[in-house]
Amino acid sequence: MKLRYGPTPYVSTESDPLMGALSGSMSPSKFYVQGDLPKDIRRSYMQRIELRVFRPLRPEEEADERAGWCAVGRPFELDLTPDKVFTGPYLALGFRIDRYRFPPAVVNAELEQASRALREKRGQDKLSRSQKEELKQRVLMSLRRRLLPRMQVVDLVWNLDRQELYFWSQSGTLHERLGALFELSFGLELVLDSPFVAASRLLDDRAHKQALQQASLSVFHQESHGSR
Repeated sequence: MKLRYGPTPYVSTESDPLMGALSGSMSPSKFYVQGDLPKDIRRSYMQRIELRVFRPLRPEEEADERAGWCAVGRPFELDLTPDKVFTGPYLALGFRIDRYRFPPAVVNAELEQASRALREKRGQDKLSRSQKEELKQRVLMSLRRRLLPRMQVVDLVWNLDRQELYFWSQSGTLHERLGALFELSFGLELVLDSPFVAASRLLDDRAHKQALQQASLSVFHQESHGSR
């Protein structure tokens, strides 16, 4: 069945050299997408993407980190429209994660300074457990207001015809985070490419697939004995 994507939009050749999908600066991981696509892909997926667009962290919130979608190659572009997401049979997005992470040395130094000031103000030699906990939260809140969260952005390109997705990271942790957000957004599962997965997709008849299930791993190199 031929899928309808609408006209192919103009794609600028200008790109951030750090972004993998646009610059090819890193070998991507390949995934297969399992599940059926909706009939009206653009309308349906744009509605789903808008629900999971990245929302910047705010200092007063309790969340330490957040993940969501942004425009590919433009992490601060959060107003996503079809022309920024679709190009012919491709869907392209940025996977953005922001985290508040403060060096322990900085937190401890700030906490010691605040603790000393509070003890002097109240004339106490030591602070109670509840006072220490409250003071720590105040220090962390102060750091949130003064320092920006760390931002990480990874590109992905999804070939809707072939149901193949490329993700410009080899990190297992990021693979898991991507899989969770992808399933929440599109209701589809990502399966990491491997020789076994690729073979199972190529084999059509049941007999070959059963034979593949019984296959065992073979070593193609001679193992060294002992150490030099």
